[in-house]
Amino acid sequence: MGKTILLIEPYMSIWVDTKTNILYVDWWGAITKENVLDGCRLLLSMLEKETCNMIINNNANVTSHWKATAIWAATIGFLELDKTTCAYFAWVKPPQSNLSSDYVARLDTRKVQVKIFDSQLAAERWLLSVQQNLPQKEEAVEEAA
Repeated sequence: MGKTILLIEPYMSIWVDTKTNILYVDWWGAITKENVLDGCRLLLSMLEKETCNMIINNNANVTSHWKATAIWAATIGFLELDKTTCAYFAWVKPPQSNLSSDYVARLDTRKVQVKIFDSQLAAERWLLSVQQNLPQKEEAVEEAA
């Protein structure tokens, strides 16, 4: 796995796997409202530069978080994400979180498919299986012709 670190903050890091083109957002510690708002703004700006269509949003090392994070994400965050290149969003939930697939069903996203996972490994497996099932890029088809 080739890893390019794009950003490190006291509460998060953003990096891209250059082989799979998956963008990783790793959060840790006690996440405040300001961390959520700033971190998501930084994520959106990274997507403009990296044009990744898959994200792993890893909260496995979050110890506490702004209680309205899920509400903010559903009403504002995912609407903004829908305007980017992202098509698949794997959300690794924090320990002891009650975040569920019911939450995902209520999201009003037009093009981003969101799934919630208990581990980063399960999230990676999902995204890699999606990649394997996507149609090959036109360049590969042209080269074969």
